[in-house]
Amino acid sequence: MAGEPKSEQEVVARFQQLLNERDQLTSAQIDQQQKLAEHDLVIKTLEPLDAARKCFRLVGDVLVERTVGEVLPAVKSNRDHLAALVSTYGKQLDAKQKEVLAFQEKYNIRIKGEGEPGGSGSGGGKPAAGSQGVLVGS
Repeated sequence: MAGEPKSEQEVVARFQQLLNERDQLTSAQIDQQQKLAEHDLVIKTLEPLDAARKCFRLVGDVLVERTVGEVLPAVKSNRDHLAALVSTYGKQLDAKQKEVLAFQEKYNIRIKGEGEPGGSGSGGGKPAAGSQGVLVGS
């Protein structure tokens, strides 16, 4: 952090920034998980086929003719890289969530609807979608 927030507005702005960073990491992780699932489906489809069988692979915007034997190792390699990326995003997301919670605790920040008795909190320590109400206690 560049420095400690001095005013209530700076605290709220920094907290919103942390939440946005967490949300960006979450979106990136979800995108990569979807790509990973697509790769798994392609692998599951190609594995039982003969290695000499003709198949097509999309490279950029071009559909290229290859064989299953050529494509399958490349798809598996891409899947392994995606799995590592998803794991990295997961670790970064955990660290960011801890940072958000520590900041929230340090400045006694309560999100509207979260943790209130009888409130409509979304549970899980995350604000409801579209919820932007932040209360800072001093």
